[in-house]
Amino acid sequence: MNLVVCVKHAVDESELRADAAGKPQLLGAQAKMSTFDRNAVEEAVRIKEAKTGTVTVVSLGSGDWKKSIKEALAMGCDRAVAVRSAEQQLDALATSYYLSRAIKHVGQVDLVILSEGASDTYHGLVGPMTAEWLNLPFMGFVRKLELRDGAVKGEIALEGHEEVAEAALPAVVSVVSEINSPRYATLLQIMQASKKPMEEVALESLKGPDAPQGGVRVVEIKVQSMSRKRVIFEGNPEESALKLVEALRKEGVI
Repeated sequence: MNLVVCVKHAVDESELRADAAGKPQLLGAQAKMSTFDRNAVEEAVRIKEAKTGTVTVVSLGSGDWKKSIKEALAMGCDRAVAVRSAEQQLDALATSYYLSRAIKHVGQVDLVILSEGASDTYHGLVGPMTAEWLNLPFMGFVRKLELRDGAVKGEIALEGHEEVAEAALPAVVSVVSEINSPRYATLLQIMQASKKPMEEVALESLKGPDAPQGGVRVVEIKVQSMSRKRVIFEGNPEESALKLVEALRKEGVI
C-alpha cells in the first residue's frame, strides 16, 4: 500500500509573542511541524506497519521547513517530496493545488492523509480541496480508520454526533488529534532519517495551466485580547471559597 501524508512547517503558536499593538511578532518566530500533522504522520506509519507498504511525506515550504520533513521521516515515513515555495504566501486553494500536483508527482497512491487543520492558521480547508483537485473521495475529521479490501472506513467526529463512512480507494482523509498518540523518534531513528531519500522540487515546476491565482490574502493578524478582573477574596479558606462561588454565579459561569 502506498500512502502519502502531508505536513506543514508551522509557526510554533506556544512560543509566539505579541507587540504593544497586539500583533504577533512573526519575524524570527520559532517554527515546528504543525501539532495536528504529527497525528497524521503517526496514523500513516501505523497503517504501513499493519498493511506493509511505503509512506511518502509531502510538504510545501521554504527556509528551514525540511526540519519538519525530517521529523516525519524519523517517525517512520520512507521518503519525502519537499516542494520549495520560495517564501511565496499561498492561500488554502493554492496550497491544496500544489499539494495535489506533488502527490501526482509521487506516483500511484492508495491513501492520502492530512490533519484536520494546521495548528497555526487552522483553516481546515486544504484536505477537502486537495481531494477535489485529485478528483478523489474525501472523509474529514476522522477519529478512527479501518482499511478493508479496496476501501477505507472511518468514524467521523462531528458536533453533537458521530458518523461512519466508507470510501473506495484511492481516497483522501483528514484525521483529528484524538485518532492516536504520536510517537517520539529515538536518536537512532533521527540519525537514520538523514539517509532516507528526499526529493526537492521547485514550486514552479508543478504549476499547470489550471493553477489558481490566489484570491485570498491576509490583511491583518491580531492576538486575542485577554482581560483579568484581579478580584481578591479575603478571609479564611472557607469564606474565600464561598465568595468565589458567589462571584462565579453572578458572572453566570456556574
